[in-house]
Amino acid sequence: MNKYIAEIVDQKLWIKQGDETWCYDVLDLASEGSRRKKTGSSSPDRIVSLMPGKITKIFVQPGDSVKQGQALIVMEAMKMEYTLKSDIETTVEKVNVEVGQQVTVGQHLVQLKKV
Repeated sequence: MNKYIAEIVDQKLWIKQGDETWCYDVLDLASEGSRRKKTGSSSPDRIVSLMPGKITKIFVQPGDSVKQGQALIVMEAMKMEYTLKSDIETTVEKVNVEVGQQVTVGQHLVQLKKV
């Protein structure tokens, strides 16, 4: 079953299904009806925020070894918690956020060492 979560924040419609998130400008939808952009990490060594939210937990620090699928950060967005995990086995180079910090879509949260 495909479950969608949708919310309007600052004149933008955010839609999430599984691991995919889309952002539509409400005014663009009204006038053009076209998708504005699809967000996501373009590289497995960069963990980015897929939507605006608040960081609630950080499980790693620089120098930590991480395995593929390991939880790195938990963020709260759209009244739900999302766990961001590593797609690769590597080492944490930098954590760019703190617990309680508000983040924006596309914000770089964790830098992993390139493999």
